[in-house]
Amino acid sequence: MISPKRSAGQLPGDPRRLNLEYRTWHFVASEGDENGFDEWDVSVRSSRYLDRPKGAAAKTVPHEIGSMRLFRLRMDERFSPFPFSDAEAYDTDLSNLVLGVYDLGRGGYRQEFRDAVTTCDGDLLVLFDVRLDPAWRGFGLGPVLVAEAVWTLADGCSAVLAASHGSALWESVGFRRRAGPLGHLLDPRTDEARGLRNERRRDLDALADAWRESLRR
Repeated sequence: MISPKRSAGQLPGDPRRLNLEYRTWHFVASEGDENGFDEWDVSVRSSRYLDRPKGAAAKTVPHEIGSMRLFRLRMDERFSPFPFSDAEAYDTDLSNLVLGVYDLGRGGYRQEFRDAVTTCDGDLLVLFDVRLDPAWRGFGLGPVLVAEAVWTLADGCSAVLAASHGSALWESVGFRRRAGPLGHLLDPRTDEARGLRNERRRDLDALADAWRESLRR
């Protein structure tokens, strides 16, 4: 269990009313699918009740309190013969990150990466950046939200790669620091990673219960 830095009573709202909205897009062209990766923007939204006349049905309005950006690099020649090379044309930082696990010269995952994961049969998911409004920080919600987004988008992936370094957040979700250029990797096929996702869900339940208890005081 993660120990929050702030008390549940300081939460701006009910953490059980947080939800994630996923968005992606692709070009439609006569040449077919060319991009070797999908970009996903994930909005973190909090729903709050609107003021309403007595006896009227309850209405809520969602507003964004944070966001995440992830990339899925597809190991499928239908989309691109060199899917990781498409990252270079999109963003230099993204390209440098994935080249730590992929060897363009040899056309495949590096041996260090192969040794670090259960199987290389699958795509690579990259957690590129995470943002949360200051009012919602310090309660342990970051790992909860990251875990949900990662597990929603990582189906069929061989690994998940985290862009930033040295954060306890990554460890609590299941990322492990690997030697050399690999950085923080999460193997979604391990029991440890699945167990940590469930722990973060229990953290959310405990936080929501504590928040509701604080309203009774």
